[in-house]
Amino acid sequence: MRAIIGLVALLVTPASLSMAKDATGCVAGSRCITVTKDGNPNPSGTFVAQCRGKFPDFVVPQERLTGWSGQMFELAQNYPPSDPGTDAPWRTIDFRTPQGADAYILALRDYAFDGMIEADFKPEASSGRRWYHMPMMNFGPVSREFVHGLTEERAVTGPELGLKPGTRIRNFAVGFYNAAAATTIGKVWASDDPNLINTSFPAGSMSFKILFSAVKPSDFADGVDRLAGAPTWQIYENGQTIDLRLMQMDVAAAAPDTQTGWVFGTLAYDASVPDPSPWRRMRPVGLSWGNDEGVKPSEVSAGLKTLHETVVSSLAPAYAAQHLGWAGRMNGPVDNPISGCISCHGTAQSPRAPIFPVAGCTSEDQKLHWFRNLPGTVAFGLVDQTTCQAVQSTDPIVALDYSLQMAVAVQNVIQFHDVNPCSGQNITQPRIFRVWKGDFPVGGEIPPENERIHR
Repeated sequence: MRAIIGLVALLVTPASLSMAKDATGCVAGSRCITVTKDGNPNPSGTFVAQCRGKFPDFVVPQERLTGWSGQMFELAQNYPPSDPGTDAPWRTIDFRTPQGADAYILALRDYAFDGMIEADFKPEASSGRRWYHMPMMNFGPVSREFVHGLTEERAVTGPELGLKPGTRIRNFAVGFYNAAAATTIGKVWASDDPNLINTSFPAGSMSFKILFSAVKPSDFADGVDRLAGAPTWQIYENGQTIDLRLMQMDVAAAAPDTQTGWVFGTLAYDASVPDPSPWRRMRPVGLSWGNDEGVKPSEVSAGLKTLHETVVSSLAPAYAAQHLGWAGRMNGPVDNPISGCISCHGTAQSPRAPIFPVAGCTSEDQKLHWFRNLPGTVAFGLVDQTTCQAVQSTDPIVALDYSLQMAVAVQNVIQFHDVNPCSGQNITQPRIFRVWKGDFPVGGEIPPENERIHR
């Protein structure tokens, strides 16, 4: 394992008070800091950071807050120092059979929904188990918005998903981590800069992500609204509210008995389900616990091979069942069909790797490089964007245990030099990180001769 360590080394506002704003547009009682787009405090900055804890709830252009009087996102960041990982009822279910896969996904769904539906997915208001967010996802073109903490996902253009040809819909998502998973987040983000000595998530870790779409009923070519009756949220952008509806839910659970160490599952909204709770109309699309190494689309279509680490559910809504990944691997309605859940997340590392096969990968054999069963402690590696050849890195590459949100947050700080405005530091010079070269056991002593400086 390799690591990078940053040298630079709550009050919870009740949901009922979240509509009280101060003159800057932030929640009354929070620290509202004028910053530049990269988070540096600056009286001349055009962005605002809201701080109710160690890390910002959001960093947005000042003008974006003007006119909004509704709720404001609060980052759940009181990460526990330890957790036994025993609150994991799904672990007794065999997910490798069709019936077991459905039971496993629904157990994860219900675990995530317990107390959170009533709290409108605000962890601070939930009466059930505690949930947490990933910090430092506040920068760049797809940064957190300030109402629900959503980040923008892949847009979908028709005729994909049955949309009218050329119609483009935007999609947004927010992710949550249970207490076991949050212990790793707390260790990595113990200071303003990430400590990447041990990025592995422990047994019992689980995360989920809910994805909302701006699709309108009139956007579907056949006139059938796939999201009729779905839960709705609103966000605020450029002085206008945008209506969103729930389309997809992703779940992931640590699974030490698999090669990757994870099981990833997807659910999609099914308007035909009579459940009185629209949230519980989310139905399994399927799950995967590996990349089905060596299996190519041409072989599947010819009947020469079948997928053995993917289960597609018979309960999947038609629009989702028709939108699977490469060679039928597990994928969600919003996800890119050239990949798969495990494949995308397997690229989570620092520095970032391309999550999809690059332009230079034209053959099926080349694309198989993205479909390897790597343990979460093994980095995907770097790939040349034009030749599709593996690239040797002069700097350490750190595996981030299948967490793409962790990869985004770490990249924001290490590569893009974004800063935590809530710490009060104004960092105008490139920061220095200590880089440990070489392999060493987790928790072991790092030889001093392996230290070098990386800016």
